[in-house]
Formats: sequence, structure tokens, C-alpha cells
Amino acid sequence: MSARGRHSRRSGMTFYRDALLLIGGIVLVGAIVFGGLSLWAGSSNDDPGGGSTTVTTDPQNTTTTTSPVTTTTPTSADTSVADTTGTTTAPTAPETTVRQARPPGDVRVIVLNSIGVTGLAAEVSQQLADVGYQMGQADNYTPELSDTMIFHADGFAIEAVQLAESIPDGTVASDPELTSEWGVDIVVVIGRSYQQ
Repeated sequence: MSARGRHSRRSGMTFYRDALLLIGGIVLVGAIVFGGLSLWAGSSNDDPGGGSTTVTTDPQNTTTTTSPVTTTTPTSADTSVADTTGTTTAPTAPETTVRQARPPGDVRVIVLNSIGVTGLAAEVSQQLADVGYQMGQADNYTPELSDTMIFHADGFAIEAVQLAESIPDGTVASDPELTSEWGVDIVVVIGRSYQQ
């Protein structure tokens, strides 16, 4: 008979030795992986940034270094000075001045009627003329508006708010194109909400 296809028989001890080495290797690799994960998780809990933090302070800069990121924050060299008298003075805010509204005689106004009530724009124009505004010829406006609007040119917001005191339910808004089209400073468009 030929020896073809036949294997030599291994001893039983060799099989157990190989199995023991395989199991030992698996346990060793598992212990290394588990230990590495434990160390990594422990360092993550201690330092959320994942690295060491170094803070260096000098009179001009405060530098915070968190590996691998570096942040530099400028600070004032004169941070605070103790007041020997015991009182502190708060910095004063810059003064703001609000411009006075121009007098009505310096403001050009036109009243437009968007709701089709005959003579309403002329009536409102007369009321404003009685206050002293320079009035343009009353006219009609399309489309019809639900709200009465007081449109003003650039630089005439204060005057538009002042004029709104004479127009019930008027809403003030900026519209330099419309005021330029009519050649005035303020355009009053009477809407359906107008109350006499």
C-alpha cells in the first residue's frame, strides 16, 4: 500500500499544548485591549479635552494650552486699580442727543386716498394745513390699503411720528421712493382703517 493520503498521527499531548497556547493568546490579547480601553476611558473622564492643560499668565496675555489646541486671549495690562478712598467711579456713557422735530412749516406733506371716499383726502389735507404743514394737492392712491400709512423720506422719521399724532391709527414707515415720486417729505395714504 502506498502512503498517499495518509497523515502521520500526532500525539495527544501536542494537541492539548496547541489548544492551551491558542486560549492563552486569546486571553492575553483580550486583557491588553481591555486594559487599554480602561486607561483611555479613565483619561477621558479626567480631562474632557483629551490632553493636558497649561495656563500661562503674563501682564499682556493669558495663554491657555490644551493639547493639541492653543488659545491666546489678550488681557488689559491695567486690569484694576484699588481706590484708596473707598469709592469707585463708573465710566460715563456717551451723551446721546435726539434731534428736535422740524416745525410743521418746514415739512412738505401730501395726503392720498386709497379707499375712494370722495373728499376725504382733501379734508385730511386741510386738517394738516391748519396745524401748519406745507400741503401738496390731495390725490388718489392705488391699490387700496387696509391700514392708514404715513410714509416718510430719509431723515424725516421724527416728523412722521409727530404728524401721526394728527392722524388716527396711522402707521409710520420709511419709503424714500414714494416720497421722492410725489416730491414731498411725508406721504399720508388713507386706508380702510381710517377713523374720523
